Amino acid sequence: MNLDKAELCDSLLTWLQTFQVPSCSSKQDLMSGVAVANVLHQIDPSWFNETWLGRIKEESGANWRLKVSNLKKILKSMMEYYHDVLGHQVSEVHMPDVTLIGEMGDVTELGKLVQLVLGCAVSCEKKEEQIQQIMRLEESVQHVVMTAIQE
Repeated sequence: MNLDKAELCDSLLTWLQTFQVPSCSSKQDLMSGVAVANVLHQIDPSWFNETWLGRIKEESGANWRLKVSNLKKILKSMMEYYHDVLGHQVSEVHMPDVTLIGEMGDVTELGKLVQLVLGCAVSCEKKEEQIQQIMRLEESVQHVVMTAIQE
């Protein structure tokens, strides 16, 4: 089943907000990568550690090049995490185009990026905790999030 990408993005944003990280109130907030990086840090603080987090520039503002740079670092680390920690390969189909997110604010690509974060969350060491967190969401949001996991 292919999810409506706008609905996917909304539901995944709702899920991300359960992490209570700074600047995570809208899809626009996610496009700088700062909130996404903070969520990854909470998911696996040993892999996405303080040093790694320090390389994400918080003051990207309207500078799309800084946003893209942040998003590239995040994507690269997530791919290494999938490969080295989870033992998974991410197929090309699920790879977001971070340039489109940073420069154009593309929600379809943002959805793909956050879907990868979700994959990290439900596959990491603390996956039971993460799944419990998803189960506390509103049912309609839960449904979209669960479908996103299966994808």
